[in-house]
Amino acid sequence: MNIIPRPFETKVKDGNTCFSASTRVNCDFDIIKSELNFLDFEEGEVNDITFKIGETDFDYELTIDGDITVVAKTEEGLFHGCQTLKQLIFDGYRDGVATLENCVIKDKPRFPYRSFMLDIVRHFFDKEVIKGLIDILALVKINRFHLHLSDNQGYRVESTAFPALNEKANFRPGTKGDGVPVGGYLTKDDVREIVAYAGERFIEVVPEVDLPGHTLAFLLAMPELGCTGEQYTPTESYGIDDRILSAGNEKVYDFVEKLLTELSELFPSKYFHLGGDEVPKSQWRQCKKCQELMAKEGLNDCEELQGYFTNRVINILKSLGKTPIVWNEALYSGILDDSAICQYWSDGKKATAVRDALASGRKMYVSRTFPYYIDYPHGMNKLKSTYNFEPTSCFKGVSAENIDENIMGVECPLWTEWVADVDKLHCQAFPRTIAVAETGWSTPEKDYKDFEERLYNVLGMLEAYEIGYTHPKKANPNPFKALGETLSFLINMIEPAAIKSLINARDAKKGMKK
Repeated sequence: MNIIPRPFETKVKDGNTCFSASTRVNCDFDIIKSELNFLDFEEGEVNDITFKIGETDFDYELTIDGDITVVAKTEEGLFHGCQTLKQLIFDGYRDGVATLENCVIKDKPRFPYRSFMLDIVRHFFDKEVIKGLIDILALVKINRFHLHLSDNQGYRVESTAFPALNEKANFRPGTKGDGVPVGGYLTKDDVREIVAYAGERFIEVVPEVDLPGHTLAFLLAMPELGCTGEQYTPTESYGIDDRILSAGNEKVYDFVEKLLTELSELFPSKYFHLGGDEVPKSQWRQCKKCQELMAKEGLNDCEELQGYFTNRVINILKSLGKTPIVWNEALYSGILDDSAICQYWSDGKKATAVRDALASGRKMYVSRTFPYYIDYPHGMNKLKSTYNFEPTSCFKGVSAENIDENIMGVECPLWTEWVADVDKLHCQAFPRTIAVAETGWSTPEKDYKDFEERLYNVLGMLEAYEIGYTHPKKANPNPFKALGETLSFLINMIEPAAIKSLINARDAKKGMKK
């Protein structure tokens, strides 16, 4: 049956059932009624569809047999059943009436954490674009939306605590000299609308403020938070920057506490992402305040200083009732607070630190660069590779018990350095996000041909939502096209600032404790 993610158990029965304008919808939840009103239906056979809370060992059970019944323990389960039913209705829709195969579907997710990440910093995307993405994420049962809000190129949320962030830290005159201005931020009302819209669809919006690196935007607004106090200008380039927050300045911790408090009031998610990736420490090594703090706290090197910094921020989050998430580089200090969840994206070929952390009981989820970074061209991360990737394969030597208990799920990040418009955004996101959604929900068995056959029905639904995508054939380019896409991507990254970024990348890896 043309359903994505593939359900846990499907049994097809004899006969068909009609869904039409004559079908009576019995449901106490408005969001489910509105979700089913997505096509123009004509009158047809009179029958009933009933959504009800009841006992089941699954997330939901869907029965189609003349009438239609969805049973779940929770409203969220009913919503998931509704998304499955929507796909069946769309697949069977002809001339105003949908003909559905009689069947029983019993379904449940493999992982509890199924996530998509959008960077709205490098290029800004507004609330309407975000809500359009949420519609598709809900359709394929993704339940987390990771929103990257701060980086070197800007801070993208209205701040009344620090108005300078919006006045000085959200605009650049161009990108690599193209003269096309980039700016914008979400107002607090925008954020509330996005959070509410996602929440109605059982998607939790997880904010990220990257600390202590990727923080040039903060220094543009408040240079006193840096190690040098120097007034910087907005950067038109990407990559890793060595101008970061000072770990030895108490004003930084006051700033962080006020900013996180302000954001926590907007984002009710239990999770809060603190970044922690790609932190070159050349300024810390030259900073008197940072060196004095290291001596005072008995820290052996700047890697431990990052651990100290991150742990202080984690304590702030704990006081706000939040669970911290960090990129895997934050592990390398060796002193990271045990409560922090690790997002695994890049840890070398053997993933030593991440594997050791998992074995010791740390919670984590997988968004490994190859093949889950969907900002990369399809020639680098093909749809088939994205689909076939098994997230637990990175942890050889770790017990099955630890893997089952501590791997929370998967995420596909979409960074927007090279994604400047909505059409490009959609074509990068889909259908690879749909492939990751199936991995997050369905059992580990893979059959790409079967997946692609089912995929076309969902892509038709994207067209109905006016959401673009890359055709599966183009999403799996042949070797020659793949090489061309890869070379074009790498050539586009070449600029004078890239050399400095590579130097900073090497600096960021100094002192990592494997």
